[in-house]
Amino acid sequence: MAEESFTPLRSFDAFSPRGLAGKREYVQGLEARADRESVSLLVECLSDESGYLRDLAEAALVRLRAKADPVLPMLSSGLWYTRVSAARTLGRLGARQAIAPLLDLLGDSNQSVRRAGAEALHAIAQGDGALFVARTLYARPDAERSRLVREIAAGVREVEARLADLLRRDDAMVAEEDELLSHDAEVVRASGDGVAWEVLTGPGRGGDR
Repeated sequence: MAEESFTPLRSFDAFSPRGLAGKREYVQGLEARADRESVSLLVECLSDESGYLRDLAEAALVRLRAKADPVLPMLSSGLWYTRVSAARTLGRLGARQAIAPLLDLLGDSNQSVRRAGAEALHAIAQGDGALFVARTLYARPDAERSRLVREIAAGVREVEARLADLLRRDDAMVAEEDELLSHDAEVVRASGDGVAWEVLTGPGRGGDR
């Protein structure tokens, strides 16, 4: 965080009631402002050594439905806990443009980062981004792809089946973005295991947020 915005927080002991209250009030103030600068400062909180402050900032960014762009660079931070916080935030935001860098986190040297990346992709796939997760996975070698699907699904059969089904749809995997239907438009659905999959049909809006 910038020195001027970080210093007041540093004056509190991280585990004292006063310190916790100060962090909470700081984040609440930024969330109430809800402008570009305050969002930027909330993103900077994701690099703070205080897990409590990071958790507060993550929740605030999600409530503000912040854009993914300022959070994305945090996925390449040298701090493992910042990569974790960024991944969790992007997953909760359902940020489709974060899918590729989140997938890269599954090869991170830190176990917590790998888990956070998988959980974020799981959240996006459970939301309205399964097609876009599958399209990113499609570019990976077959052997690696199967392992990644299992990691993302984390034992949830419906998610694993959904991604596997989509990956078999070569037309949807290689289609141009403007040929894909988004979930808020009329879609053609094919059922499997009681789950409805989004599929390719004529022109529609791209799904990136």
